[in-house]
Amino acid sequence: MNFNQLFFSVLEEQNILKTTKTKPIVDAIKNRYPISFYYSGPRKPKKDSVKAGYRVKAESVALGLSKKGNLILRAWVQPPSTSKKGFAEHGWRTFILSRMNNVQVMSDETFDTKRPQYKEGDDRSMSVTYVTADWTKTPKTKPVEKPQPIKGKPAKVQPVSKPVVKPTEPTPIEPKTPEELPQPNQPEPEIQKPEEDEDELLNESIRKIKRLMFS
Repeated sequence: MNFNQLFFSVLEEQNILKTTKTKPIVDAIKNRYPISFYYSGPRKPKKDSVKAGYRVKAESVALGLSKKGNLILRAWVQPPSTSKKGFAEHGWRTFILSRMNNVQVMSDETFDTKRPQYKEGDDRSMSVTYVTADWTKTPKTKPVEKPQPIKGKPAKVQPVSKPVVKPTEPTPIEPKTPEELPQPNQPEPEIQKPEEDEDELLNESIRKIKRLMFS
């Protein structure tokens, strides 16, 4: 590799490792933080297809380029992670970063055990290895905030007195006078219509005239 190729390779590496997607993964590899993500692997050809699903608390140890030029991640995964072939043989897998989604870095945890078949240094499945896990130092974890003691004496809580409820005496009911008692319904007096009065007067006048004529 000549100087120009080396120069462009370094520039490419720096740009790749500083994207919003790769930077958290690079930090997770260096500090040995587990990561969880959803992976939608290739479906064709069928023999090389990968089952889509979540990979839970994967232990990522290397990041680089595959022989086909894809940016890939090397990680150790176990159940309940999704897997087409299962984990009976081993838990090592490679993942294409462009197919990884919803990446979550568990920065409050670390993995400190080298899994079986793990080999330090460059990964043989990669044509170029950009980042590998660092086992020479204790990984950094976020400090857990301790609860601060409360200064001063706690205030005394005064007991709450229950209100005293006195029984109320019933109010005596005074007997009512006959006038205050409800009265039965009185029949309404018949109201005579003015027309009927005039007819009666006319008839009476006619009777008087007849008596005078025939007396």
